[in-house]
Amino acid sequence: MSAEAAPLHAAVDLAVAVLTYNNADTIKGVVTTAAEGVARHFPELSAVLIAADAGSSDGTPDLVESAGLPVVRAPYEPPAGERVVVPFHGVPGRGEGLRAVFSAARELRARALVVLEADVVSLTPEWIRDLAGPIVRDKADFICPAYTRHRWEGTVTRLMLAPLVRALYGRRIHQPFGGQQALSARLIEHLLLHPKWDWTGRDVSDLWITGAAIADGFSVWEAWLGPHVVRSRTRTTDLPAMVAETLGAAFTLMDRHQDLWLEVRESEALPAVGEPQPPSTEPMSVDGRALLEGFQLGVRDLSSIWELILAPDTLGEVLGLDGGNPSTFRFPDDLWARVVYDFALGHHYGVVHREHLLRSLVPLYLGRTAAYIAATQRAGVEATERALETVAAAFERQKPYLVEHWR
Repeated sequence: MSAEAAPLHAAVDLAVAVLTYNNADTIKGVVTTAAEGVARHFPELSAVLIAADAGSSDGTPDLVESAGLPVVRAPYEPPAGERVVVPFHGVPGRGEGLRAVFSAARELRARALVVLEADVVSLTPEWIRDLAGPIVRDKADFICPAYTRHRWEGTVTRLMLAPLVRALYGRRIHQPFGGQQALSARLIEHLLLHPKWDWTGRDVSDLWITGAAIADGFSVWEAWLGPHVVRSRTRTTDLPAMVAETLGAAFTLMDRHQDLWLEVRESEALPAVGEPQPPSTEPMSVDGRALLEGFQLGVRDLSSIWELILAPDTLGEVLGLDGGNPSTFRFPDDLWARVVYDFALGHHYGVVHREHLLRSLVPLYLGRTAAYIAATQRAGVEATERALETVAAAFERQKPYLVEHWR
């Protein structure tokens, strides 16, 4: 079927959306693979592609029509500053983009909406099957992704974001900022009418969607999609910026919507589609000494800032860590959880300029990563998974500390 403009009054079964910004190198592959997934796995469903562009200058919007699906254009205007310094996910004004996509999906009366990243090059047709399937079958309202990764990749997520989100919302989500997602019509309607969604908040929309879906009783699932590989000219590769933006989004959401997480206790696994994939333990060269040196540099240069953020006992334990040998360095899980919680509290109370606060956490994260690599250097798959589980369990165990000091 050739691409054509789809009238918004025509109801469809399945909408696939891409949020784009200068993705000419990858968008054609994304939309044609998505169309193949629809044709292969949902041939009986009517489908449409929603294209939400943030002002590309490289011809990206025109390439979207190469998929052969009917196209609904939903352009939006991101904040000017985000075009100058594009956020970590490479999409300026993602909140406004999601609102444009959700509004279009509602007008189309789509039963299911799949949102894809425009720069992901590991997309397969089966992603469409696994993201849309549980929603089309009325089993789920929200699907978040889980990816296959090496055990030492994605440590910002594995050691910090995923344990934090698990403790906050009581669900064991592997990829809180996963990029891909799928939503039911009733969840979209709920979100569009929700009085507490600030669409213009920088980079908080995805995590708020997840938290609101959990808190408001929607069925949240996870889809194992395999490797996640992106090729982008706009995503930041600067570690301090990435930590500041992702963790800053989580902290901002904690502050803005404490009703979503303060009363949550314990956690449970999500229902899953696809086969859960353990972390790969293939040999990989990682410079643990450089990570530890980054931590030690922070101890030398940032202790005066940490004094304003960390509780005295926590700071004392951090400064007492023996950083002499990368292969034996240890950073206890409960101490790490209290460090992250103290930074959340410091962000909440504004004890330090928030950008400085977030960036000053990076050396501590490097130290915790060095300790994780040292602990799993000779570990197999099961031991690696246990090490990650003990990190997450510590965040749950220490949550009463966070709640006590938050109120």
